[in-house]
Amino acid sequence: MNIRFFSRIMLCGTLASGIPVMNQALAVTDSAPIQVDSKTIKVTGIVKDNVGPIVGASISEKGTTNSTVTNIDGNFTLNVKSGATLVVSYIGMKSVEVKASAKPMTILLEDDSKLLNEVVVTALGIKRDRKALGYGLDEVKGEAFEKAKEKNVINSMAGRVAGLVVSQTAGGPSGSTRVLLRGNTEMTGNNQPLYVVDGVPLDNTNFGSAGTSGGYDLGDGISSINPDDIERIDILKDASSTAIYGSRATNGVVLVTTKRGKAGDVKIDYSGYVGVRQYTNMPEMMSGDEYVQIAREAKRNKTTYKYAPDSEIFTASELKAIQDHNYFDWVDAISHPAAMTNHTLSASGGSEKATYSLSTGYYFEDGMVDPQEYSRYNVRAAIDVKPVDYLKFGVNMYGTYSLRNTGNSDLLQDAVRLRPTYHPTNLVTGEDEWAYSNGQYNALVTQQNETNRTKTYNMFGNAFLEILPLEGLSLKTTFSPNIRIAEIGQYRGRYTKANKGTNDATSNYAKNSTTDWVWDNQVVYRKEIGVHRFDVSGIFSMAQNEYEALRGVGNGLSYNSLWYNLKGGAKENSATSGYSKYSLMSYMFRANYIYADKYYLSASVRYDGSSKLASGHKWGAFPSVALAWRVTQEDFMRNLSWVNNLKLRLSYGQTGNDNVSPYQTQGSISNVLYYTFGNSTNTAYVPNNLRNLDLGWERTSEVNVGVDFGFLKDRISGSVDYYNRLTSDLIMNKTIPSTTGYTSVKANVGSVRNSGVEVLLNTENIRTSDFSWVTQLNFAYNRNEIVDLQFKEDLSTYGESLKGMEGDYKNLWIIGQPIDINYSLMTVGIWQLDEAEEAAKYGCTPGQYKPLDLNKDGKITDEDRVINGKHTPDWTGGMTNTFRYKNFDLSFQMSFQSGAKTLNQFYVSYALEGNTQNFNNLKGDYWTPENPSNERHQPSNAGIYANYRSATWGNNENKATSSHRLSKTDFVKFNYASLGYTFDKRFLGKVKLSNLRVYATVQNPYIWCDRFCFNPEQMTTSINTTDFMTCNLIFGVNVGF
Repeated sequence: MNIRFFSRIMLCGTLASGIPVMNQALAVTDSAPIQVDSKTIKVTGIVKDNVGPIVGASISEKGTTNSTVTNIDGNFTLNVKSGATLVVSYIGMKSVEVKASAKPMTILLEDDSKLLNEVVVTALGIKRDRKALGYGLDEVKGEAFEKAKEKNVINSMAGRVAGLVVSQTAGGPSGSTRVLLRGNTEMTGNNQPLYVVDGVPLDNTNFGSAGTSGGYDLGDGISSINPDDIERIDILKDASSTAIYGSRATNGVVLVTTKRGKAGDVKIDYSGYVGVRQYTNMPEMMSGDEYVQIAREAKRNKTTYKYAPDSEIFTASELKAIQDHNYFDWVDAISHPAAMTNHTLSASGGSEKATYSLSTGYYFEDGMVDPQEYSRYNVRAAIDVKPVDYLKFGVNMYGTYSLRNTGNSDLLQDAVRLRPTYHPTNLVTGEDEWAYSNGQYNALVTQQNETNRTKTYNMFGNAFLEILPLEGLSLKTTFSPNIRIAEIGQYRGRYTKANKGTNDATSNYAKNSTTDWVWDNQVVYRKEIGVHRFDVSGIFSMAQNEYEALRGVGNGLSYNSLWYNLKGGAKENSATSGYSKYSLMSYMFRANYIYADKYYLSASVRYDGSSKLASGHKWGAFPSVALAWRVTQEDFMRNLSWVNNLKLRLSYGQTGNDNVSPYQTQGSISNVLYYTFGNSTNTAYVPNNLRNLDLGWERTSEVNVGVDFGFLKDRISGSVDYYNRLTSDLIMNKTIPSTTGYTSVKANVGSVRNSGVEVLLNTENIRTSDFSWVTQLNFAYNRNEIVDLQFKEDLSTYGESLKGMEGDYKNLWIIGQPIDINYSLMTVGIWQLDEAEEAAKYGCTPGQYKPLDLNKDGKITDEDRVINGKHTPDWTGGMTNTFRYKNFDLSFQMSFQSGAKTLNQFYVSYALEGNTQNFNNLKGDYWTPENPSNERHQPSNAGIYANYRSATWGNNENKATSSHRLSKTDFVKFNYASLGYTFDKRFLGKVKLSNLRVYATVQNPYIWCDRFCFNPEQMTTSINTTDFMTCNLIFGVNVGF
């Protein structure tokens, strides 16, 4: 390991203070003492290793907080008491203790192979050597978040962890993020992993969501965390590693560890940046002249192909615009470059008895479209106390307040759709325009008359007490509360699209609160006897979730009182409320055994009880076991010096899931119903759902086989994993006879398998005294399939493409196929003029979409559909490169995915609209008699197969539609590039700073994807609930005092 190189480049010596490892050192004194007085002496010297001077090594006076660090030449100066002992340490080196001398000293440090072993957080705050783990675990350190500079820290994980798929569900300042680990395991659940922040399970619920038909994405729980506060994130994937969290961790665990205090002088750090956002990868809409022509084509007679006069198509103002070629860009008019800024101030320090860490942060992001904006305020305090050797106590609290204004939900959609021939003022009369001829409204007016605002308050933390009554024995109790409150208000004035300039204003207000708490109690005993090491632990845990909701609606408001005067309306108002509560209790036993640092065994069993499930089925036992073999510890490997790590891993585990609403097994009743009987009005209630008294746990069983490797002193390192995950007794809606009065009931009715391979490769490509180049590459393949269903039928009768298959046709779940398939009517181009006779047989005319008659029976039905891809990708991955030259650093990161296809909502809305003349359109090739294109239909003549949905699946286009409405979501995305400069210690000493780095970062500079795929992560989301992608340019500074 080239310590000299890392010391000069990373300047990270302050991180090494206080490493409690003792070793003999070679201290060489020289001539001429420098005496200060009779009680103190001035010690000077140099700290070296076998390469040369070490910059940033820590020198402290033992038993005090008096310390310093070496400068760029490895030299130091420190005033200490006469006869004092110096403790000298540096990361990756053996710490030494030497007697202080008034003569110049030379102190030599040696590599410490034990300290070079990476320590990781596994679960419930338990730290273990990575090389001692029998299961897979991935880690992302805080430096990655420092470079990426994402407001939502989970977005920084994109392309960094094999098998982890990160996608933003909506753009704009309030967008949340969806995460998948090793594929979809549930057919009706959200498949999200468990988030744990400093031991506190985090509620990552979206208080609102965006989709094909609109809605509001109001962010998620993890977006409330300030990335500057995070030390590291660890990802637990397989069932053996997640077993300690039980039923909450079926889909994996994201462990977030925030920064803690360290013994030593008070350290104050500031991190801040300012930036600007601008749209990128924008769809290319038609120019004014192109729109005018497509509008003429839309109005053109579909039989004689004669054009209508422009006066029948355009208003007088539009005719004036066409005459002068004076067109209006509505998207440009309502949008603008937007500012963003972030500031974090932190302080940490302490002594051997107590340490602390405090921070406060502020983030602001202006929307590209007014009045959108997002602001977040964070405060954090962490205190760890060890008054005596056998007692530890700590408190960690995290508070967040955020304010989101999502503005007019229809605004961007309206701006894209509005004809470029429309102007805010009439070009003939000069009067302001409000409503246009095709049901569209002036976006500059509606922009100012609708407000959607969400305030979120989140407070969570934990307090722990740990007692060490005997050597090796630990008793620890931790209480972790989490409170989240969201206040959501909406006001729509008269001059909005919803109220059309004629209806009075409407308003509504909702308040949702979630209170979680978890109480964990641990007993751990560790013992080492010769080459045998073992530890056993027992855990008792209780958790509770309580949810309250209140919503009020005010109609007919005569003035803008937002949502603070709901009863002030002239029309009938309404109010609704809701409440739910559920609990979880768990017992767990776990044992780990290590023999000679070669062979590792870990086994556990967890017993969970959920209040959600039916009586007699509330409890479930979930075992796990993991084995590992450190091959490099064997004698036959000792001559292979280039192999420094080779470990084989095998694990098996089960986890459970109670994926139902709290009262699903007890049944619920409807809202009050009114009916007339005789001369009186009566009230009644009916059951909302059928009870299932046999509903029990979902079970996920997983086998993981892996190998970890390191060659050439870890200049080449990584891992390869194969997993096979079977989720059985899936909880989902089971189809039942309609004669019961219901169509379905929740039941344990199916099983799904995810299997795949994950590869991680780290390489140190170049390493010299001044220059280094490090690469991290990862990729993963996942195969998802339905294995079995309780209700299944022969699907051969439903179509040619389903012959020999079994499944649930109504839910479109097919055994042997992925959960999220597309079942499409294939369109094979456009009917041409010479095909008019054939087209007529299918009720079509030239210029319309041509369907594929799969069974060649002369008619188009659902039997002609085929399985046409799936929503989730087969392949995912990413690459990160980091270059360092002297004090400069350059990093860039990319991610990719391949193998998925979904509904392209933007293409559907802006290239395939049936009433093409009313809206502006995407630039593209479309059919006319003179231009027999096969790309797009004749304007306003798409035909009956343009959107071939089916009532069988609720007209849900995400399940079944026409093939031309789908697009591939394959992409290669350039996530960020960051260039920084770290000032050297000589300069910092002059300005009294411990650290100073300036940098510039560009986010989302480019993406390679399908032609009409403008944001592959949000293909199915309507533009009225999201935003276009932005490219962000950031300038920032990190300062340490």
